[in-house]
Amino acid sequence: MNRKETKELLEQLASGKLSAEQDAAFQELLQQADKKEYLSVLELWEEILIQYPGAEIPDGALIQRIERSLDKEIPVIRMYKKEEKRAKPSGKTYLAIAASLFLLVSVGLFFYNHQKQQPETKLASLELNDAAPGGNRAILMLADGKIINLDSAKTGTLISQSGLRIIKSKDGQLIYNASPVSQDSPVTYNTISTPRGGQYRINLPDGSAVWLNAVSTLKFPVSFTGKERKVELSGEAYFEITKDTGKPFLVQSKQQTVEVLGTHFNINSYDDEQGVRTTLLEGRVKVISSSNQRQVILKPGQQSQLEGSTFLVKEVDAEESMAWKNGFFVFNAESIPSAMRKIARWYDMEIVYEGNVGDQDLTGSVSRFQNVSEVLKMLKLTGIVHFKVEGRRITVIAN
Repeated sequence: MNRKETKELLEQLASGKLSAEQDAAFQELLQQADKKEYLSVLELWEEILIQYPGAEIPDGALIQRIERSLDKEIPVIRMYKKEEKRAKPSGKTYLAIAASLFLLVSVGLFFYNHQKQQPETKLASLELNDAAPGGNRAILMLADGKIINLDSAKTGTLISQSGLRIIKSKDGQLIYNASPVSQDSPVTYNTISTPRGGQYRINLPDGSAVWLNAVSTLKFPVSFTGKERKVELSGEAYFEITKDTGKPFLVQSKQQTVEVLGTHFNINSYDDEQGVRTTLLEGRVKVISSSNQRQVILKPGQQSQLEGSTFLVKEVDAEESMAWKNGFFVFNAESIPSAMRKIARWYDMEIVYEGNVGDQDLTGSVSRFQNVSEVLKMLKLTGIVHFKVEGRRITVIAN
């Protein structure tokens, strides 16, 4: 069964329309699949959950079907405190196997199997006051000030005027098709913004693709004229830039400008994070400080961190920086407050603290498509903190 056929089966499963014949085909697929094919099924399921946030058959049901088809025990990956740090798998192996298979499968099973063993105290409030994960939500502001709520807008053409078509696709992407315009034409801008609990993908007029994380804004021209392609970013976004050697692509964000010709990179420029982090996956980028025009050139697998006028460049697992785009929280020796800021943005929650959570770090990963209670249960297993959830507020309590 090819990828397209598998995706069609999963879409029927998510929409609650899977026929008996299709269900039999799906069971046969699972019985014959090897580990690589299980990974493919799980990755497709994560993509489909974005399109069907109200899926009648939850993620756990798929996990149980796949688990029943395995003929050996699946190892469990947990969150670890800093002093319990385990040997870290390398780059793509960590994300592809640990995140995709073990954490999608075993996290669900781990919580299911261990929930009976865990005392009800400190967990009951999580179940009573839960929050669903974020999804495709954004606001588009046109050059004339008109506002379009993208999560409620119908699919198809949203705007068609003066050589410009703005389309919302069935899978929740925003696509710009613009006819060539004169170099002397005035530049007009559109702005797309995601709220807390939102994310969105936009295809720019030059074919470049941008994925916006929660609480992020991208300002861009409706047609790229002149000698450069320039956009402005606040928050976090992952970019896949169409190559055009005669027209560099510029991303202006807090404290810096990134200049590229054609490449894949991630920028984290949230106001509540220290500095700006730019991570390169493919190609080559130039990062320029706005304060003193100092420049650094990044190679794939490098990350620059700019604080004030000071650059720090280091080697990183670049794919960890784009894990959010692929549906995961990945914590690599990360502090509790830093992890909670990510959770707050995605689940639209307020975070408060009781007691000193200390400087202990977390290492691990979990799907962003779990309810917040499941994510907090995993963090609780570290023994560092526990939680109280009241409405949209999470109280982090030191143990």
